[in-house]
Amino acid sequence: MSRLPAAVSAACLLAILPVALAQEATEAPPKPASNVTWQVRAIVSGLAPTAGPETSKAEFWYGSFAASFVRDGFGARAEGRGTPGGFRPYYGTDIWLEEGYAFATTVIGDVRVGKMERAFGLADETFEGNLFSLNGVTRAPDWGAGLVGEARVGYNSLSWALRWIGQGDRNSSWEEAGRGAASEPDTKLNDGVEGRAAYLFYKGLVTLKPGLSVSSVAVARGAGKPGFRMTDLAGDVTLTLGPIAILGELLWRSGDPAIALTSERLAYDDGFAGLAGFRAELPTVGFRYVFTGWHYRGADDTETLHQPAVVWTPRKGIEATIEYRVRHRPRSEGGGVENAFRLGLALTF
Repeated sequence: MSRLPAAVSAACLLAILPVALAQEATEAPPKPASNVTWQVRAIVSGLAPTAGPETSKAEFWYGSFAASFVRDGFGARAEGRGTPGGFRPYYGTDIWLEEGYAFATTVIGDVRVGKMERAFGLADETFEGNLFSLNGVTRAPDWGAGLVGEARVGYNSLSWALRWIGQGDRNSSWEEAGRGAASEPDTKLNDGVEGRAAYLFYKGLVTLKPGLSVSSVAVARGAGKPGFRMTDLAGDVTLTLGPIAILGELLWRSGDPAIALTSERLAYDDGFAGLAGFRAELPTVGFRYVFTGWHYRGADDTETLHQPAVVWTPRKGIEATIEYRVRHRPRSEGGGVENAFRLGLALTF
């Protein structure tokens, strides 16, 4: 009988021990978040023309590996990409550095040094690239230094970005071959400066974000060819209502019509350009439409590009895109209409 109280006490102790250990584990301090994050992505694509000289094809669009490091207000980001033969015909390598910069956080924003995305206009949301990208305005990281910051003003916010362009890099441009500096041999963009400011008005489900961008960069052409300075000025606005967004952008370019004529490079010409877009985001399906148009003043030539698309995201890390392209080519490039479906599948880990 004397052993019964001891046995009962031992049984109670064994019963409450897992609960106590679980409580202790719950109350233990959380592990610090990793200072390094990384992402692997692979994109395959298929082209199905419905009008024009193109032929059907399937290809490995590109693969990428990106990593970021942040600690005590300092950090770095790098993204490498690769595809057999390079992404554009003028790429000099199958593997290239898309972005690579170090940064330090200050009271006026992040100071960045290295290879960075442009701080100009609206981001290109299309799969293939719109006329702004094809003429070298967007999707063109360059080497330099810059400042990126944001400040809250009540419920609203002001964002700004400034960048000095030391040298362009042809191996990361989305420019179409034969359009501008990236695809012209022995030509570089350098000694440039660009800036962007945008203000977000927040009214619950409704937001309005106007922005203004300016850029001026020297086009240094090799082999004794004359260079010139190219200046862009753009205004844009984005209006959102819940999952729906309407976008617009106008661009004015000051180039050199004479050099554009002799080099047969339309992106060097003086010009006006515009963008109008629509986007609707549902839980697993997104719809968008982007129109871009460009008028080359010196050549008195115009081209337009319509790009409706459906994007399906059945689960995180899987994105399937069907984009249709209707492009009216400028007369100086033979004119005509090119219509095609572009199918894309992106896997992200």
